[in-house]
Amino acid sequence: MKTIAFICYANICRSPMAHAIFAAEAAKRGWVVRVLSAGISSDFQGSLAAREARLACERHGTPMSKIMATSVASIDLSGARRVFAMESDQVAILTARSAVASDRISLLGDFDPLRRGAEIDDPVGQDAIAFDHCYERLRDCIVHYLNTTHDFGGG
Repeated sequence: MKTIAFICYANICRSPMAHAIFAAEAAKRGWVVRVLSAGISSDFQGSLAAREARLACERHGTPMSKIMATSVASIDLSGARRVFAMESDQVAILTARSAVASDRISLLGDFDPLRRGAEIDDPVGQDAIAFDHCYERLRDCIVHYLNTTHDFGGG
């Protein structure tokens, strides 16, 4: 089974939302893909995804399973076809600390069809509107990636 992973700082906002969005979009296409998400930090290990992130997914009709924050150090990314990070410093950390080839690590924002920048800002501590904007941006990037990639049968 093909695997994809989403990485952010704490694995409580952006990467769990991306995880849920990707799983829903892949299911719509009938694709069987293992989706992982994790954080560079282990500070929130075992915490449930942020309430605001869960509510944003709910408002947009995207089911989010009970994703618990996981540190990237505790998951095996070696078989991942693609690992998406939200910020450049996360790409640098993944490149330095993981067994994933650098050509399989990308900034998710690089797939933004509206070209709003390569990095996807963390909405933590902001209002519901910021979480909705983050959700929409994540979804735009994921749908564009799925529509243009050959990694998972699209393109």
